[in-house]
Amino acid sequence: MFKKWLHQFLSWINQRRLFKSFQQPRIRSFALLFVIGLGLSFAIASCAPSNSANAPTEKSQASKLTVLKMGHQKGMALLNILKAQGSLEKRLQPQGISVTWNEFSSTAPLLEGMGVDAIVFGGGGGTGSVFAQASDKPFVRVAASTSSTRSSAILVLDKSPIKNLDDLKGKKVAFAKGSSSQYMIVRALEKVGLKYTDIQPVYLTPAEALPAFERGDFDAWVIWDPYTAETERRLRTRLLADNTTVFGEKAAVESPGFYYAAPDFVREHPDILKIILQELEKAGSWAKNNYKDSAKLLSKLYKVDLATMEIVEERGGDRKVLPVTDEVLTGLQNMADSFYELKVIPKQIDVKDKKYNWVPDQKW
Repeated sequence: MFKKWLHQFLSWINQRRLFKSFQQPRIRSFALLFVIGLGLSFAIASCAPSNSANAPTEKSQASKLTVLKMGHQKGMALLNILKAQGSLEKRLQPQGISVTWNEFSSTAPLLEGMGVDAIVFGGGGGTGSVFAQASDKPFVRVAASTSSTRSSAILVLDKSPIKNLDDLKGKKVAFAKGSSSQYMIVRALEKVGLKYTDIQPVYLTPAEALPAFERGDFDAWVIWDPYTAETERRLRTRLLADNTTVFGEKAAVESPGFYYAAPDFVREHPDILKIILQELEKAGSWAKNNYKDSAKLLSKLYKVDLATMEIVEERGGDRKVLPVTDEVLTGLQNMADSFYELKVIPKQIDVKDKKYNWVPDQKW
């Protein structure tokens, strides 16, 4: 195509005798090379891909998709339900597309995997995307998931003298560093006029914290489901605060999970992306209306006691799959700003940067 264009361009120049004034062969050759170089520059520039996830791509340019590489982790229930039910495979089979699934331990390695083309779609906490964006990792937020208003909580043992959030001043409070729990405790302290420096942070993963909490190694624990439900079942505890206490009416979207996709996948296959989100919505509706069946399924997958999973699923909320709106991103920006102030991330970021968010013309 370029050869044809170049031939036409040179013929046009020759017809107008534009090189006539260049009598010396060296000058004429230099001018010809300059024109060819200029043409090459235009051709290369026209072929350069856009970095924006929202940039339109002609279907003729999109590569044919034969294998959809999905990623999942235990924290994203709807993806696990989707995998277990096989509905996405059935939906895509007529198009000749097969589906593979890769499990990740958390959002950070999932987004790392997306960056090296191990997967093109996955889901996880918003916190992971804050760290990934601060490290300039390639990914796009394509949808958000609402969270239960009781999925995260600040717990103390029933025998503790701590009665309310004010009493946390000077106390040891445990949570996973760089997690939504760290953000939650910052906001909880703000509500009662305390600062992060007013507590003694104890950085522990949930698995490490549960036995330590039972021993009384620290005073309060900030944790999420299913650990919240499991702890409340196993131990005599008291609830100091939950999502609703801390975030009010914005609780469901203040610290949501997100569904992520690779930038190239968003540009080249928005039709397949919409199908995935449609099937996730169906999984969410099924889980909400059949929470006991959902609990059975997830109990086996997570290897968590059925009674615990029934509590988690019963209070699981609407399980909606939402577009990436300004309201959702405002909550995430609050988290990112808090992490920057605490020096948890190396630089300040704008989570509303269009490069990292997919905003379709209409809901899928």
